[in-house]
Amino acid sequence: MTTRRALLGAALAMPALAQTEWPNRPVRVIIPFPPGGGTDICGRILAQRLAEHWGQPVVVDNRGGAGGMIGTRAVGAATPDGYTLFFNGTLSILRDNFDPRTVVDHVVRATITHNILVVNRSVPVTTLPEFIALLRARPGRLNHGTSGPLASQHLAAVMFDLLAGTRMENIHYRGTGPSVAGILGDEVQVMFGSMSAVLPLIQDGRLRALATASGQRSVAFPDLPTVGEIVPGYAAELTYSFGTPLNTPEPVRRRLADSVRQILADERLVGELRTRGFEPALMMQPELDRYIAEDVTRWADVARRAGLNLNEG
Repeated sequence: MTTRRALLGAALAMPALAQTEWPNRPVRVIIPFPPGGGTDICGRILAQRLAEHWGQPVVVDNRGGAGGMIGTRAVGAATPDGYTLFFNGTLSILRDNFDPRTVVDHVVRATITHNILVVNRSVPVTTLPEFIALLRARPGRLNHGTSGPLASQHLAAVMFDLLAGTRMENIHYRGTGPSVAGILGDEVQVMFGSMSAVLPLIQDGRLRALATASGQRSVAFPDLPTVGEIVPGYAAELTYSFGTPLNTPEPVRRRLADSVRQILADERLVGELRTRGFEPALMMQPELDRYIAEDVTRWADVARRAGLNLNEG
């Protein structure tokens, strides 16, 4: 005979069992930027592999606007059951007094990419030292294209000017695509362009690569120096992580992190990512929290020193 205690025990076990079986229905991944940019490209590649790994559909939901804040807040408002995930860069600058960590847990870093310092054919330099000398001789005369105020390209240029003692004029576009069109049309002459956007243009000779903005050299361009090799202290990392709403059950978070680890062990996926300008760079908790905290502090200092308006964009 089934006792009342046995029934109660079975009921209490059900939530834990459901968590261990996660996911058992479609999962939504919110990307807080429009389609076509680096975050979207990388997120869709990884979402497809997670769908195959879990045997469940993974649907990408682009929620662009306000520098990523609209999508981030949408994740924070979702039910914390693992069926709404977040995919975004972990480069963190706090805008409009909003800290993404108050609504989203960054669970696992998946990849990094590089912003590459490129110039067009109108700029008569071939090396980073030559470029710095040109900027110092002509302060404010060269235009730098960004994908929007306080985007990673903008911040990379701001840090560069601070540490190199130079001055570029930042021209803000509404996305990476328009900024690339701007440098090809000579509206701007220089960009810290995302690898996925500028790689084919470097390969066909329309843009000239001078350095990578990250703290390490690019696998795609191992002979290309980092900015930090010439300008001490410079590093503008661009990394991508999966996250969940706060209070998502720990078993779900562990399964998500372990699933990302497993798909990144697939050399076919690694090859696909690298052809698009992304490199696997697994990082889990608690190391990821420390990394993001250091990132926030670093960019807050850059913003303060440069006098940036964190309510723009």
